[in-house]
Amino acid sequence: MKYVGLDVGSGTAKIAVLDENKNILFWKYERTNGQPIETAERFLSLVEKEFNYELSGITCTGTAGKTISQILGCAFVNEVMAHAKAATFFYPQVKTIIDIGGEDSKLIFITHERGIPEIEDFALNTLCAAGTGSFLEQQAARLGYTIEEFSQIALKAKNIPRIAGRCTVFAKSDMIHLQQAAVPDEEIVAGLCYAIIRNLKSNLAKGKEVLPPLIFQGGVAANLGVRKAVKEIFGLKDEELIIPEHYRIMGAIGAALYGLEGKAFSEYKGSEILRAYLRERVFNPPRHPVLVPFKSLEISEKLAEEYEKRVYIEIPQEELEVYLGIDVGSVSTKLVAIDQKGNLLAKVYMLHHGKPLESIKQGLLELREKLPLKVKVKGVGTTGSGRYLTGDFVGADVIRNEITAQAYGALFIDPEVDTIFEIGGQDSKYIYLDKGTISNFAMNKACAAGTGSFLQEQAVKLGIPIEEFGDIALKSNSPLKLGERCTVFMQSDLLHYQQQGLPKEDLIAGLCYAIVYNYLNKVVEDRKIGNKIFFQGAVAFNKGVVAAFEKVLGKPVIVPPHHEVTGAIGAALLAKEEVKGETKFKGFDLVKIKYYIKAFECKGCPNQCEIHQVSIEGGKPYYYGGRCEKYELDYRKAPSHIPNLTLEREEKLLSYVKPVEGDFSEGKVIGIPRILQFYEWLPLFATFFQELGYKVILSPPTSKQIIKKGCELTPAEPCFPIKIAIGHLNALLELGVKNIFLPQITDLPPEHPALEVGKVCPYVQSIPWISPAAFKFSELKVNLINPVLHLGRRGVVLNEEIKNLANLLGEPIEKVKKAWKLGEEAQKDFHHFLKQRGKEILENFKDQIILVIVGRPYNAFDTGANLGIHYKIRKLGLVGLPVDMLPLEEVENLSFLEGMYWEYGQRFLLAAHIIRNTPNLFPIYFTNFSCGPDSFIEHFFEDLLGEKPFIEIEVDEHSAEAGVVTRLEAFVDSIKNKVRYFDIHKPFDILKAYPSNNRTVYIPYMCDHAVAFAAAFRACGVNA
Repeated sequence: MKYVGLDVGSGTAKIAVLDENKNILFWKYERTNGQPIETAERFLSLVEKEFNYELSGITCTGTAGKTISQILGCAFVNEVMAHAKAATFFYPQVKTIIDIGGEDSKLIFITHERGIPEIEDFALNTLCAAGTGSFLEQQAARLGYTIEEFSQIALKAKNIPRIAGRCTVFAKSDMIHLQQAAVPDEEIVAGLCYAIIRNLKSNLAKGKEVLPPLIFQGGVAANLGVRKAVKEIFGLKDEELIIPEHYRIMGAIGAALYGLEGKAFSEYKGSEILRAYLRERVFNPPRHPVLVPFKSLEISEKLAEEYEKRVYIEIPQEELEVYLGIDVGSVSTKLVAIDQKGNLLAKVYMLHHGKPLESIKQGLLELREKLPLKVKVKGVGTTGSGRYLTGDFVGADVIRNEITAQAYGALFIDPEVDTIFEIGGQDSKYIYLDKGTISNFAMNKACAAGTGSFLQEQAVKLGIPIEEFGDIALKSNSPLKLGERCTVFMQSDLLHYQQQGLPKEDLIAGLCYAIVYNYLNKVVEDRKIGNKIFFQGAVAFNKGVVAAFEKVLGKPVIVPPHHEVTGAIGAALLAKEEVKGETKFKGFDLVKIKYYIKAFECKGCPNQCEIHQVSIEGGKPYYYGGRCEKYELDYRKAPSHIPNLTLEREEKLLSYVKPVEGDFSEGKVIGIPRILQFYEWLPLFATFFQELGYKVILSPPTSKQIIKKGCELTPAEPCFPIKIAIGHLNALLELGVKNIFLPQITDLPPEHPALEVGKVCPYVQSIPWISPAAFKFSELKVNLINPVLHLGRRGVVLNEEIKNLANLLGEPIEKVKKAWKLGEEAQKDFHHFLKQRGKEILENFKDQIILVIVGRPYNAFDTGANLGIHYKIRKLGLVGLPVDMLPLEEVENLSFLEGMYWEYGQRFLLAAHIIRNTPNLFPIYFTNFSCGPDSFIEHFFEDLLGEKPFIEIEVDEHSAEAGVVTRLEAFVDSIKNKVRYFDIHKPFDILKAYPSNNRTVYIPYMCDHAVAFAAAFRACGVNA
């Protein structure tokens, strides 16, 4: 008997033939290249020839195996079952199975409760490719290694840097920042291997225990670096990690075993069925309009001709004075030279493959060759994500962010331009210009779907040189609708269409549309698009994308001359404008300059910044990567007269806690984690417990360690502050604290005397009830003191709760009331300090721009979790004013607050009102990814600001600092001439509807409670 197991996944196909004694007679593994059905047909014909058509049965598994089993009319088993079957067949003692394939990863827990191995639980990766093989493949290709070399190199690493293992593109930007800080390749590679497994641990294991022995299988198990990461991250001994001999084909073996055991048996039907299916297949997916004809290119050519006419370059006999602009982006390096009039003399565009300094050495030489013999460099500007490192390396006079540089470059080519779309390798930007100044801009957040590397990767997958991409797209008669989603899902869409045998040009035209929709929906969102649109960046070479923009917007987009180097031109123009006196430029010939780079972790504070030290021969070393100023070059330090109010606020907050020594596990000791509400209400609680005779122990300040622990221990995917909170509880447990105070604070006193009460976010309220899912408090003999407190309802409610608290603590009621009163005094004192300090600052800095940090106390003012935003603002020479220092209680007209029940919603909207009416105040809206309340509040906030510009900074455990710096710098550049009053453009209409007019209430399904809520409405006679 010969039984076939066929496993066709998202990227590869596996086949195994077993005999009745379950011996493997034949196996094969190869990539499907987007043609799973064809590959399956090839495999089956091969097996038929090999065994002379004497095959008894077949069972399929895998993501594409489902379709194939339907065509063949044969048995199918789910891949989790198939993988578990094969693993437990070879290794009955296994407790955990990790399977990582091309686009899927699985974690399977095995139990032996009934004496035989059975699946107890399993988890699969979500709609994101982060922890999968294609992630490693993309990164290996980016670094220029084959996947096999990649596997070897990882073992050489000494340090392992932290790389975000979440979105493939995040990992990319981390890699780019590491490369720009010149971290050696082997460390980056090792970092990627660890990122994948860390991602698996936090996203799939979610705090569940991973027990040995552990089997690691799937194509990625071939990678030695990942094997090492599995061992270290799950703390396994050598004998506890098992790599099966047939790790690649375990799914196929499992399918065959199910067939042989009769649980999923079906007769072998032959490959002819698949051939017949392939011949007759008809398929009609949704389509976009055809790309041709379109006007954009003609208009662009006209502009280029006019520009050429304006530019007439005479090369003088004596020296030619030039300005250089260098733009080092995430993927490429651009260098230009311009003359006194701003005309472009020469340009160099090269991909730097993650070695920016090397590319600059070479680029400067190439640029020099293109210039006349005698030149004198008068000034140099650098821009792009590597601008500081580059600037120090070449000796730049001006270092500016890429938003300002792109805008400058465009305005020089055509002063009438009002909208810039810039799409580069990994970043895309949108800039709106109003009378030649930047009035609004946006950069892609956290997703690469609308960028050049997206097209590049798809082109590689389709086997087409990226240069021909646009021309092929224009040949399409009916471009495909691909949906606008994660780069890797697109691959699954593409694979799906390829499997259906659609012509390549339709796919490619579809990708051009996809990048445009992605860009418009994710970057531009609902911002203004003007009438003269420039399309800059190297992606503008792609005619397909240009045409798709025109079709989607219904108006032409102009591709300006030299669009791939507009950022560098902008930097050169800024140098021309700002350099007076001698340049710091070190010369074109930097090839001989040797530089060494090493990284170390600064232990100066809990941030533990990774500092990269770049030592250049014959000069002082430069340091990058610090949040504070300890390693800053002198000329980049902040002016000393500017206060750091976030630090002042923190110092005052902590001043209410008395220092303690000694053993924390004995006596009257209470632990308070530095989390959530305690960032504002610590004075109340610290004073209260100290008055009752307790020693108060705070958890240490938020650090990388605490964040990392929190992310690993948090059982679900809540927002960042909750993950940090779990990390702090863990830190208190490690200190040996036995009593932890963790109240449920349900509401807080309102932000304005005229309001009733402010509600606290449900996640924050429920931290005392979420945390037992991460910690076994009773086993650790830890007493969790978790009263429910309504701080916003002074009087009967709160008094009752204080009595309950007295009972919980076993203290006399009178003593507790007295201590609480003193606590309230301390809290009043803290709030008074904030308002007083705010008043002084608003008075002393009334002639300068002040940035108001609008955020919750626990995300914007937790100095370990706010990306050092307070240092960054100060470095720009500005004051960063915490939102709770504004005189919010003085706002008179409150009509805009109707129905705002969130405490911080009230705070932010009152702040928006004050900021709009105070010309020199501008807001930074500081929030976290997946913050429920902010997704609503932010829209109201924006409406209340009228046309006043603001910047939103979203942070979580993966945020890179470089992006934040760019956005802040560009924001500050863009507001310099907007210090004035702004009108609010739409009055708020509050509509009142009455159930009597027979209307239906629609309730958004945010959780299961919506169902009960709707039923309650219906019970009262309202359709819902």
